Amino acid sequence: MEHMSVKGRFGSSRGGPELLERPTFDQSQFDPLTQAEAGGDIGRVGDKKATRSGDSYKVLLIDDERHTEELVAKVLPRVVPSVTPDDARILFHKSREAGVVVVIVTVKEHAEFYAQMMIRGGLRSAIEPDSGTA
Repeated sequence: MEHMSVKGRFGSSRGGPELLERPTFDQSQFDPLTQAEAGGDIGRVGDKKATRSGDSYKVLLIDDERHTEELVAKVLPRVVPSVTPDDARILFHKSREAGVVVVIVTVKEHAEFYAQMMIRGGLRSAIEPDSGTA
């Protein structure tokens, strides 16, 4: 009967549906004027480099003998939308030459996601803070 206690707590005392109050929400962070003053742009996908140090992370493709050009060309475009199959092939060869290559620089949450999905796809990946931002 736990379901009934939840319904009784949030439902109407008249037995019918009751509208919940709209939660209060500070929308100042979405104010276009504030964004423009800060140099941001609402609704635009961020550039590869963020404006503040620590905001951006490098997603690394680490060379591995198990990687094939075909695997990298298949997985990377599926995981990172801005990477084409041709880009992925170039990244594969650069990782072979240098041992590691930067796939993309993005915010930490996206970097963690991309790296995790690359690993699930069979690629070696890691992230690290991007020290190249000003």
